[in-house]
Amino acid sequence: QDRRVRKTQQALSEALVALILEKGYDAITIKDITDRADVAHATFYRHYRDKDELLRRKLEEIVGEIEALTREPMLQDSEGYLIFKHAQENSSLYRILLGSPGTLQVRKWLQNQLAANTLQTCKQLYQPNGLIPPQIAAQHIAGSLLLLIESWLDQNMPYPPQQMAKIYRRLIADATL
Repeated sequence: QDRRVRKTQQALSEALVALILEKGYDAITIKDITDRADVAHATFYRHYRDKDELLRRKLEEIVGEIEALTREPMLQDSEGYLIFKHAQENSSLYRILLGSPGTLQVRKWLQNQLAANTLQTCKQLYQPNGLIPPQIAAQHIAGSLLLLIESWLDQNMPYPPQQMAKIYRRLIADATL
């Protein structure tokens, strides 16, 4: 992809994210986005059909990065740190992903992906016919991670990613005992 195209798309994405955090998604117009990105109105439409497509592509990008970070089971030491570090580095997008009503479907999909990545570990810890089925444990672990990240962001990240990973692992480890 041409460098100028990437630069324009990046400017539009950054403008959208900043405006969502300022005004809320529903209040934003294409003109708001193009004014903030300092690009022509027609330029926007060369790249995107509407603001929904721009948001969807940006969220797909961040979800792809999250999924890549969580392909290994979520109970491993290094993974917890990596996802909290990623959330810190992309806090604006995580706030939108985890806190905007329009992203509920993406959030559910992400939780299911995280649960699928954790299922093997849960199958080792829980018996299929036991009190807690492995699938339920995996969903709990994935949902807990997303809620913990959301809470951490809402509090403006008072703890470093390393400490959040330790807190998360401890909460999950205690829950599996």
